[in-house]
Amino acid sequence: MDPHPQPTVGDVCSRLDFFAPRTLAESWDNTGLLLGRTEVPVRRLLTCLTLTEQVAWEAAGFSAQLVITHHPLFFKAVRSLTEATAEGRTVLTLTKHGIAVYSPHTAFDSAAAGINQQLAESLELVDIASLRPREPGALIGAGRFGVLPKPVGRPEFLKRVASVTSARWLEWCGAGPQTIRRVAIGCGAGGEFLADAIRLGCDTFVTGESRFHGVLEAQAAGINLILTGHYSSERPAVEQLAIRIAEWFPMVICRAAVSEQNPLHLFQLEDADVSER
Repeated sequence: MDPHPQPTVGDVCSRLDFFAPRTLAESWDNTGLLLGRTEVPVRRLLTCLTLTEQVAWEAAGFSAQLVITHHPLFFKAVRSLTEATAEGRTVLTLTKHGIAVYSPHTAFDSAAAGINQQLAESLELVDIASLRPREPGALIGAGRFGVLPKPVGRPEFLKRVASVTSARWLEWCGAGPQTIRRVAIGCGAGGEFLADAIRLGCDTFVTGESRFHGVLEAQAAGINLILTGHYSSERPAVEQLAIRIAEWFPMVICRAAVSEQNPLHLFQLEDADVSER
């Protein structure tokens, strides 16, 4: 018997369900297998943050049988799937090439080894706990917070955040102390966790994006707010997920989508030409 039989879509989905249980997903979310048949063998697999038309074509060119996308397809009710919309064209490309789609989304955010936990560890936090724990004593739940073993100056910490997220730029509001010790984290559009960060006595909150009024709330509360951008806060974990799946299933060739790029660019007044951006 082959010690490493070719896994199926169902096998990979079951392993992902164990890694990031869908019970951790928010009630409004759409997680799990969203397209495809469970019995199809998986030889090639692609991970991505968002399943765009470009990523769908990359998956087809890669001869992938499965795409793991953090942000789900079919987030809103679908009334038609035609070439008239980007989502329709994406799904038609995937179905034409027999590519299944799985999304862990907020379950991956909140998992014990999920995106927020990875961010917390990469920032060298210790005594890490969930901002909104799901079970007493278990490291699962939304967001994370922890402390730095040694206080770090704000400029140094900003550099650390930019480095671990591969962010080309950061937005920040320095209303908190210049020496940072207690840090909260909420990946993606995590501005809603600002209140939790304040409640837990954090001096700094790192998230992907926030409403402008959330920035003002941070300023009024005297807490440092660091915005990495939605893409930068989550893309590193998507790349790490491809490595993890390859370890789980040695018979599967896995990689993160290379066609996926941050759609936002920084314009500076000295930039003379943005036509090629």
